[in-house]
Amino acid sequence: MIIAKTCSRYRYQSHLRSITLRAVAESTSDAIDAAERPPPTSTYSRLSLSTPSPHHINRKFPHSFLKHHQFSTAVAEYISDDEVHDIARSQKVLDGDGYNNRMPRLHALRERLRIEEYQGSTNLQHGNGLIVPSLESISGSPAHISFEHDVDMTTANILTDSHGRHHNYLRISLAERCNLRCQYCMPPEGVPLSHSSKLLTDEEIIRLVRLFVKNGVNKVRLTGGEPLLRPNLVSLVRSISDTLTLSSDSLDMAQNGLVGITTNGVSLSRQIDTLVEAGLTGVNISLDTLSADRFMDITRRNGLDKVMRAIGDSIHAFRNRYGDVRLGPNGSGGSRVKINCVVMKGVNDDELSDFVRMGNDMFGGDVDIRFIEWMPFNDNSWSTSKFVSYTDMMDKMRTEGTSLERIGDGPNDTTKWWRVQTSLQGSERSSRIGFITSMSEHFCSSCNRLRITADGKIKVCLFGSNEKEVSLRDIMRKHHENGIAEEEELGKVIYAAVQKKKFALGGHGSAESIAQAADNRPMTLIGG
Repeated sequence: MIIAKTCSRYRYQSHLRSITLRAVAESTSDAIDAAERPPPTSTYSRLSLSTPSPHHINRKFPHSFLKHHQFSTAVAEYISDDEVHDIARSQKVLDGDGYNNRMPRLHALRERLRIEEYQGSTNLQHGNGLIVPSLESISGSPAHISFEHDVDMTTANILTDSHGRHHNYLRISLAERCNLRCQYCMPPEGVPLSHSSKLLTDEEIIRLVRLFVKNGVNKVRLTGGEPLLRPNLVSLVRSISDTLTLSSDSLDMAQNGLVGITTNGVSLSRQIDTLVEAGLTGVNISLDTLSADRFMDITRRNGLDKVMRAIGDSIHAFRNRYGDVRLGPNGSGGSRVKINCVVMKGVNDDELSDFVRMGNDMFGGDVDIRFIEWMPFNDNSWSTSKFVSYTDMMDKMRTEGTSLERIGDGPNDTTKWWRVQTSLQGSERSSRIGFITSMSEHFCSSCNRLRITADGKIKVCLFGSNEKEVSLRDIMRKHHENGIAEEEELGKVIYAAVQKKKFALGGHGSAESIAQAADNRPMTLIGG
């Protein structure tokens, strides 16, 4: 045991020394440029860090931040000095196993093993025989992308980024339009929409799905806008499901070959049976209140009764198709039907316990409830005054007498899962209660998601600038009769975009920074 600890300490200290030497070797001008970034405002909200702001970092040696903050050195080796500042202003760095900077040596070892596993199969570093594209410019039209050399697509895993994260989960927006006007998503008048000719066709979507599945994607989620407004949705779901099922990497259908949809549920009841029959394996339904009047205030539309009916109809459809709406032995796993609730202070934060009771009492534990921290996007008037953090939600529920117990999360889970304490529930079948903590405790270190917007642009991070988006649609339409050339160019562009992905929050340090930058799209134009 002593020898093992000594070795671990030696490896950890060696990493720190290597990082220090590398930082010292960098040009003084670059170091000064990085150190002279404008400091954050002096008034910090609950989301800001108790870490030194950039103007406190040593002017000559930005690596001093790395020595002071003992986050994973394995991760640090794969981030730029610019991103050191991004991480300095973020709350914490978590790995896929949930370890953070309070256990730096174990965290570093786990991250190094995980990254080395990816490198062993993908050879992502320079000097390992892979010809790497230049990352200088990757915005707008594919014509703006420059390459130092051609990418050898026979050896490159185009979906693994420079931080060792492999992306096997693809989210595709099918529509920019929505039949609701939720406050946290868009202004009351809506947002400017693309002409239909600018949106991906069904055939283009399938071509992209096949390419991504070929490179390791085993889960696809259809979003919007409102995806149920998409014509021919059933046939599209069937084609995607068939593509995933036929993939050699999708043998375990409990974990692979998953086709989900995220919807407001207003028109779901009319389509759920045919969608499930076509291969739909899960549905996430957005619902932010159980009050009809408040539903009207939040969404600026009526429809609560339709959403509640859709939840019951979805449970019924999945039970008929799969024998049980819950996964795992005897329904012990998660539900195929999840309710997503965005929580805002003074709007619906008094309904948390009501949602928990609804999941178990009204739906017999057959749904999972997820509470989502409100996130800043263009035109959604995000502010700290209405923000409710994960900790605040938990404290509020304890005060109301709702007792939860912690259960396990998945390896790339965005959700911290709980359930009503078994002794209080009185039944083995209980809804899982989840918290998506994107702002207060981000999960960027284990991110496995990529997004394609309805107008055909790849978005590698939910919070990334829209200037960093690249059009895959334009490439496909340029090569519409040459499949080989299309796949080759798409592969290069996707690879370059993925390599450009920032370590956390799209390069922003906090929710306030995201809101102040205002360089993203409205949520409805991204796809949730």
